[in-house]
Amino acid sequence: MRVEFNNDELILTLVSLIRAVDPKLLRHGPDGFTLDFGSLEAKESHSADERLLLRLRGALDSASEQNSYGLELSAVERQRLAETLERLDRLQTWPEDVLAMSTGLQTRLLAGD
Repeated sequence: MRVEFNNDELILTLVSLIRAVDPKLLRHGPDGFTLDFGSLEAKESHSADERLLLRLRGALDSASEQNSYGLELSAVERQRLAETLERLDRLQTWPEDVLAMSTGLQTRLLAGD
């Protein structure tokens, strides 16, 4: 199923999956957070979550030139992303608008094919 993400949704989704896969990829920088994919890219083989993370990164790179990006996701991938978003919502106190965006995205991810 194709899921459309805007830039903010892609960033939130990336952060949620990074927290689940390897929080060290998310680093504090002088202007906020930076994503460091070097160690992940250097690996010869990747887990399903790592492959999904790399796909989302590619989508974010493409979406920066656009305002949104569509990504084909399997039911398992959509479920995994919804779970990581839900977990991040429990770990992090978000402003109301970010929480609404996360909840809406989870609903779209869990929608049937």
